Amino acid sequence: YLGSASGSTGIATVTGSGSQWNNSGNLFVGRSGSGTLNIEAGGVVANTVGYLGYYSGSTGTATVIGSGSQWTNSNILYVARSGSGTLNVESGGVVANTVGQLGYSSGSTGIATVTGSDSQWNNSGRMRLGYDGSGTLNVEEGGVVSNTSGYIGSYYGSTGIATVTGSGSQWNNSGNLLVGLYGSGTLNVESGGVVSNTSGFIGYNSGSTGIATVTGEGSQWNNWSQLEVGHFGKGTLNVEAGGVVTNTH
Repeated sequence: YLGSASGSTGIATVTGSGSQWNNSGNLFVGRSGSGTLNIEAGGVVANTVGYLGYYSGSTGTATVIGSGSQWTNSNILYVARSGSGTLNVESGGVVANTVGQLGYSSGSTGIATVTGSDSQWNNSGRMRLGYDGSGTLNVEEGGVVSNTSGYIGSYYGSTGIATVTGSGSQWNNSGNLLVGLYGSGTLNVESGGVVSNTSGFIGYNSGSTGIATVTGEGSQWNNWSQLEVGHFGKGTLNVEAGGVVTNTH
């Protein structure tokens, strides 16, 4: 536990090739207090479930930076389960897990930024931005995020925002991408960023709101199957300044 009790502060730094912190169970970064995890210069951390900001009022921040630096969660990674969570993946760092949850509970706020060439966040399962809370994903300067299906604004009252910006920046969904499942979802693809998925939906269920903007030369949203703007909810698609959207129908 990093920051186990309310008002406490815990900091862990794992740095240098060969340096490892292996947890056979869960890792809490900010359980009730404030927690910070730094993985640098080839350091490696492993655990089952990872939590950034577990209880309401807690704060958890994890930074994975540099080539060879890895944070491997064999199960789910929560970026803000009930508190506030921040994930930074930079300069070739790699994070891996099954499902990625940003802003899990109502009132939680989760922010993840994947930036720089070779920086990766690999989800073998789904990615949810704003499960019941607020979730923000930033993919910048050649960073890459991958998962199966992606959900932006999953449930009623939730808010999700995804911004993919800069040449080489990618958000790869092997399944569908839903911008506003039940909540409010926003997708921004800018300055040469690329988003890909099978089917795309903007404003999927009744009461949902989805907005997608693809702007700038080289910016692409590639739907390998259909794209539906306003499935049962309210959907808006903006394609501007040389942006490209592709789909079947």
